[in-house]
Amino acid sequence: MIDPQLLTRRAIRYVADLNNLTVAGIDTFDFYTKQNFLDLAMATADDMRHNQLKYFRPFPHQLKFFETGAAARRGILAANRIGKTVSTCYETAMHLTGLYPDWWPGRRFEKPITVFVAGEGWEQVARVLQEELMGTRDVKLRDQLGTGAIPRHTIVEDTMRSDGANVIGVEIRHASGTNSYLLFGNYTQEVRNLQGFKLDLVVFDEQPPDEIFSELVTRTATTQGQVLCSFTPLKGLNGLVSKFWNHEEGYQHIRVSWDDVPEYDLWGEPFLLKETRLQLERDYLPHERDARKHGRPVMGKGAVFQLTTWPTYRTGDYDFRTLPNMHRIIALDLGLVNDRTVITLLYWDPRERSAWMQSQIVVKGAEEANPMNYINHLMRPEVFGCPIVLPADASTPGRYTMSSQSIRTLFQEYELNVHPTPIMNPPDAQGRTTNHKSFGINSMRQMLELGSMQINENCVEFLREAQNYYVDVQGRFSDPDDCIDSARYALLGCLGGIAEPYDGKDPRRRMAEIREQFYRPRTPAETPAWKKTYDASR
Repeated sequence: MIDPQLLTRRAIRYVADLNNLTVAGIDTFDFYTKQNFLDLAMATADDMRHNQLKYFRPFPHQLKFFETGAAARRGILAANRIGKTVSTCYETAMHLTGLYPDWWPGRRFEKPITVFVAGEGWEQVARVLQEELMGTRDVKLRDQLGTGAIPRHTIVEDTMRSDGANVIGVEIRHASGTNSYLLFGNYTQEVRNLQGFKLDLVVFDEQPPDEIFSELVTRTATTQGQVLCSFTPLKGLNGLVSKFWNHEEGYQHIRVSWDDVPEYDLWGEPFLLKETRLQLERDYLPHERDARKHGRPVMGKGAVFQLTTWPTYRTGDYDFRTLPNMHRIIALDLGLVNDRTVITLLYWDPRERSAWMQSQIVVKGAEEANPMNYINHLMRPEVFGCPIVLPADASTPGRYTMSSQSIRTLFQEYELNVHPTPIMNPPDAQGRTTNHKSFGINSMRQMLELGSMQINENCVEFLREAQNYYVDVQGRFSDPDDCIDSARYALLGCLGGIAEPYDGKDPRRRMAEIREQFYRPRTPAETPAWKKTYDASR
């Protein structure tokens, strides 16, 4: 419910703008003109109270979001208190009613639609979505209905279903002459209760659980519907957030920070003043400030790789064949049923202790069921002869091969350069070797932070996994991690001295070639003119 005094100030501002006047200039009017002006302002305030959609004035960043209307999945990854929920709710009201302003740049629904809006829990849905859309967090207070984004004259009250203070569903009059339907829900509902109906529009306020998102977007499949999302990414770069952040096909978003919003709104009212921002910044925990101020996914508790920018390079940036002292190695993480087989090619400079992940091949599905499909990748001329490291279970007969052979013996039959023992961590202080993930993951993390390990930007599956990689309070690493494990094995092979020079030459052979090239005696024809001696007696 909007404050009556604020409503009056907005009405005065609206009438002044409509007549090319300034609010300060009202005091110069004669009594009769001033009275007529105030009468018009009061009538506007009465209309504005139950028809806010007509008077909505969007910020530039909200207009930018509306302009993404062609995308199937649209999101606002935003700082706190910038009006992200207002954006999705006013757009929802326009689609439900078919009442679009002249300036509207987005998609239009020319017929009634069914909309599902959802938030964290019933209380949050009532306090935020229901109040923003319907005008009240308690539907028993009927006089407040229609003071939100949905105009009162479009709400069909006798169709409203409620549970106490909460609206469950209500019909909304559409400009076409028939009714749209608005449903409210929350993320604590069982997924089975969200099945069996069609939706034209789904609106998520804050990040939903993956299973809720999957079920509701499925409801839009046959209607070519849309999904609107607004959230401050406090749960990290995972799930739905990662789809937007990584620009997956069909997902379009805008990111809004405090720097993108003014201190005063378009009515001239205080919105997010500088002193308020400074106080909030002091209030926020250090690890969440970037998300709350700038809309960037939080890198806080549990995130393994806390990197805002990743050290990446493009194919062609380096010519590994000509770089001095360049080694290389291939590592496989083997998959079975639910896991994927991942082949990693890593280049390594042992002097600088720097690594470049040049490529990862992810083998899955029907292709993975036949080991010959990824043996073919290893027999390509450009990588054949490169040392290959395998995990311990590669020596288990029948595992991954569907025969009595192991992957290791199968590779050896094809004369692949397989390291004879499983890849392990380097010996600890007591001389024990283990395969605990922590050593390799921490080594990788430190090198990525220092920039001494770079990732080819084509390794998108690795980057996606790494950005979503978390460890829980029991020290268990999250899934999936097939690409990470494959890279970890390759890095362990480099640290353990298993990687071989790119050209297959050991230091002794390379030095002999250099000596042969630069230090062998020259023939007279090869001797430079300035070094030749002449017989003065001739």
